Amino acid sequence: MEMLFHRQTIINIQEKYMPLWLTYSLFATLFYGMLNFLYKVAAEKKYLNQAVILISATTVVISAAVTIVVSAKLSEQKFPNILPALPYAIANGTLFAIGALAKFKALTLAPASVVFPVNKSNVLFVIIIGILFFNESPAISQWAGIGTSILVLVLISSEQFKISGSHTLKGIFFAVFAALCTSFSMTAGKLASVNVDRNTYILLSYTIVALISLFGYLRLTTKDVKSRTFSRSGIFLIGSIIGILNFAGYGLVLKAFAAGSMSLVQPIFTLSILIPIFLSAAIYKEKLTFIRIISIGLSLAAVLLIKNG
Repeated sequence: MEMLFHRQTIINIQEKYMPLWLTYSLFATLFYGMLNFLYKVAAEKKYLNQAVILISATTVVISAAVTIVVSAKLSEQKFPNILPALPYAIANGTLFAIGALAKFKALTLAPASVVFPVNKSNVLFVIIIGILFFNESPAISQWAGIGTSILVLVLISSEQFKISGSHTLKGIFFAVFAALCTSFSMTAGKLASVNVDRNTYILLSYTIVALISLFGYLRLTTKDVKSRTFSRSGIFLIGSIIGILNFAGYGLVLKAFAAGSMSLVQPIFTLSILIPIFLSAAIYKEKLTFIRIISIGLSLAAVLLIKNG
């Protein structure tokens, strides 16, 4: 009883200085930023993307299953019923599949440096969904923070467009469509976060992701590539680390959705695009441009504005 009292006291003190949803969002942003950087590392090492996703999704499934079993034993309760989480997981998995296919199509029509920033426009769709369907109403300073986070996205996107040297609009439609699918996937996550057991939802969702990845690997990969895909042990290490970060990060996203507004969580989460850029500058000695430095400062301003709303 005394331990619970102390825990609640710590939570109350923490809430006074920073709301829980913002704490969850910032840590999720950190984990997903590291995760995206590891995807870059995997690409640099020329690991097959579908195989990396398959390994990471399988790791998420195993992590969720272990968490469910351990939690049930520690609390001496029955395992959670999977049926309530199934519709949300199916919706999330289906939207992920459609979005992944759209993003893949976009990447065949436009450079990655164009597709990925445009794909981050899902923040706009999530804000609209939050306001229209969840009756969310950010304060004026929070609107300023949302606008600042979108400005960061615009600055980074404009820089990437210039780097790509491509002025074509091919692939943009599919990238935007993929972003729309992601926003509806986030909506399924928001609903699941307050209605069902989160770990069960993660388990089912990433089981669907793993099956989709396996199907893509088996159907879209040539025999020659298959024979070499898993011959390098590094792919298992990177895929597993990505999976652990994904499990922790998505769990935090769901907690943030349960504790706060989608229209505030998503702009913070979108700032994860800066972390791979910073890590690439530190590790791969990529140039830290003026726009990127300004974007880091604006990101901090966005967090402070949203926090103090």
